[in-house]
Amino acid sequence: MELSIDLLKTFLAIIDSGSFTNAADVVYRTQSAISMQVKRLEENIGQPLFKRSGRSFSLTAQGEALVPYARRMLKLHEETVTAMIQPEMVGAVQIGTPDDYALRFLPMILAQFARAYPRVNVTVRCEPSSVLAPALERGELDLTLLTGDLYRDRADLVRRDPTHWVTSAQHLVHEEDPLPLAIFPSDCIFRKWAFESLDAIDRTYRVAYQSASTAGILAAVSAGLAVTVLAASVVPDDLKVLGEKEGFPELPETPIILRRAAEARSPVVDAMARFITEGFKS
Repeated sequence: MELSIDLLKTFLAIIDSGSFTNAADVVYRTQSAISMQVKRLEENIGQPLFKRSGRSFSLTAQGEALVPYARRMLKLHEETVTAMIQPEMVGAVQIGTPDDYALRFLPMILAQFARAYPRVNVTVRCEPSSVLAPALERGELDLTLLTGDLYRDRADLVRRDPTHWVTSAQHLVHEEDPLPLAIFPSDCIFRKWAFESLDAIDRTYRVAYQSASTAGILAAVSAGLAVTVLAASVVPDDLKVLGEKEGFPELPETPIILRRAAEARSPVVDAMARFITEGFKS
């Protein structure tokens, strides 16, 4: 029985991303190639792993049983790679990230990376995606996390998040007319989605607070002064998510991508990219 790492990565990408189409983006293969890999894996195991109905799927009992083993095999593979190259891992890596991802994901990622590669110096720069993308092109960064599909070359999709309208759980600011918004600057995809979706339902609004920092946005929202738009994984537990029941339209999913500088090819950068990609699955 052949259970290659490549096939297992595709299997888990389908499960974690929620569809064969999304998995194709994650592993950077065509959808037909994804289907062929699943077929090979099922042939090797001798049983079907998925039950498909149109575009949706569920796991068979054999598929459910394979999931924890696949995750352990990939984790062991990662640990093996780390152990083999760790003695050579010295140097530095520069990362860019919007501050909301820094708060939610980076503490665990950096802690794990430091344990594996204690001799690597890490620099983290927190800026909006529109600032980080050109900084990467200028060679100021090795890797950067970005929100949106604008910079997909040299990039990996690390996560797709639902996008939510968010407000204070203690206030009724979402009922005001015009609706006060706490929003990111004009080049932010969340701002564009907020305006377009409110325009589509003829809901009047005004930009009450503006900040390039998630902390600045959340300060206004937590105080009950405005509503904002955020990716689901970074919404604080004490805030309220608004939906159709409150009259707020559905928003597009948020793609979070990891982009690499054109010249950033080194074991240090490769290792950090692997840790970030794995960390965003949690």
